[in-house]
Amino acid sequence: MIMPLIWKEWHEQRWKLAFGTVVLLFFTGSFLAAKVTTERELLVVIWLLGGLVLSLYSAMGIFAVESSNNTTTFLASKPVKSWKVFACKWFFGWLNFAVPMLACSLFMAFNVLKMGPEYIFGLKSIIRGTTATVCMATMFYTMTCCLAKRKSSEAYVGFTGLVIFFIFFVHMIFTDRLVEPALDNIDLFYLQEIFFFINPLFWFTQIIPSSCDIHVGILFIVQALLFAVVIWIGLRKWQRSC
Repeated sequence: MIMPLIWKEWHEQRWKLAFGTVVLLFFTGSFLAAKVTTERELLVVIWLLGGLVLSLYSAMGIFAVESSNNTTTFLASKPVKSWKVFACKWFFGWLNFAVPMLACSLFMAFNVLKMGPEYIFGLKSIIRGTTATVCMATMFYTMTCCLAKRKSSEAYVGFTGLVIFFIFFVHMIFTDRLVEPALDNIDLFYLQEIFFFINPLFWFTQIIPSSCDIHVGILFIVQALLFAVVIWIGLRKWQRSC
């Protein structure tokens, strides 16, 4: 009985996937053709646009729409476990921003191969930056979906996402301006990174070559644990709303 659910989500979400992919590719191609900015700056804009705007837009229309349309009872009546329904909806929402970002990165990579590796800052940077921003967007999307209150409207989910991003931003400024200088003379390097990497915005440190000396494993572990906790919270809320 999982196939009808997959078809339902695909039928509802495919236009968002197509819209996001077309818009982001058109944006990328237009700026490359016009040459109004450097390729490095364009990639950062694409990553930010896809990772924040598209993920927020996708989060608003995944779980909240079921509450708005009063279809949670309908889904609960189907002979499919609630966690499978939750996972299916989360996955198709994830595709709405991950696929456009990956498509634009492939487009830029082909452009590098066409013009030569020296034309921009290299394929390795594109791969590293795309991986980092997809991970960041995944966390932002997941937290927006799962931390909004039960039976939220699309507007409330969007507001929750903006609040979460504001908290991320304030945390990043706080750690850069206050915490890091205070810990420079203390041998707490691992604890310092754990505190930093609770914030998904620190995935962007993987884009900056000078920050490659950080312990990437700590970043992955902290974000994986945070992801598991947030997913568990979202699943519990979904099960109670059904």
